[in-house]
Amino acid sequence: MIEARKAWRTVRRIIEGSDLVLEVLDARDPVETRNRRVEALSRRYGRPLLVVLNKVDLVPFEVALSWKKHLGKEWPTIFISAKHRMGTRRLYRWIKMLAPRLPAKVAVVGYPNVGKSTIINYLKGRHAAGTSPMPGFTRGEMLVAAKSWLYVMDTPGVVPPEEATSEELLVIKGAVGPHELDDPVPPAISLIKRILYFNPRAFRDAYNIWSTEPEEILEAYGKARGLMLRGGRVNLDAAARGIIKDWIRGKLSYHYPPPE
Repeated sequence: MIEARKAWRTVRRIIEGSDLVLEVLDARDPVETRNRRVEALSRRYGRPLLVVLNKVDLVPFEVALSWKKHLGKEWPTIFISAKHRMGTRRLYRWIKMLAPRLPAKVAVVGYPNVGKSTIINYLKGRHAAGTSPMPGFTRGEMLVAAKSWLYVMDTPGVVPPEEATSEELLVIKGAVGPHELDDPVPPAISLIKRILYFNPRAFRDAYNIWSTEPEEILEAYGKARGLMLRGGRVNLDAAARGIIKDWIRGKLSYHYPPPE
C-alpha cells in the first residue's frame, strides 16, 4: 500500500506539471482499465485529457467505434493499436489540437500492461533527443524530448488503492504479471470465467480447447504445453501463469459494447 501511495504521488506531480494527459485504456475492457482517479486529477489541475483506446486490433471495428462515441461524451477519445501502428498518426494531430501550448509536455498514464510503453516509444520515435531530469521531480522521473514541439512524460502504472488488494480484479485488468502472484490459480479461474462470459469461443480459437469449464480449460492447457508434475498431474500453477501471460500479451480476447 505504501508503494501504491508513493506511485500516486508521482502521478499527481506529473499530471500537475503536464500540459496534456493521455489516458491509455485496453480496448478489450475499457470499463476495467478506465482510471477515474487520473481523470479526477486532470480536472483538478485543469489539464485537458485525451482517452486513447489501445489494442484496438483485438476487438471488432464497430465495437471500438461505439466505445469512442461513448467515452467521447466525457473526453476526446481516439482508438489505436500502438503495437501494429494502426491509427497512431492521429495521436500527433490530437496532441496538437488539445495542448494549450507548444512545445507541449504530455503525461502518458494508465494501468500496467495497457500499452503505455509502446505508445511512448512510438511518440519518441528514433530521433528522440534523450532524457533529462524534470525540475522538481525525483531522480528517475524523466522528460523525453520526442520532437521539437513535444515532450513525453512517463508515469508508473497505477492502480487505485481500493483495487490493490484484489488479485482477481488486478489480473482481469492486466495490472499484475503472472510472476507477481503467489497463487495464480484462483485469479486465473476468475479471468477464464470473465473471458468465457464475453467470448465463449476464446479458448477454442486460441488453443483449440472446446471445454467451457474453467478447471478443465486449465487442465487441457497444461497438458497441451507439457506442464506436468510427477505422477502425470498437470502443473496447474504453471498453466495458470501461462494463461494470465497470454491474456496480457493479447492472445486471449473478449469485447463488449458500452452501456446504453
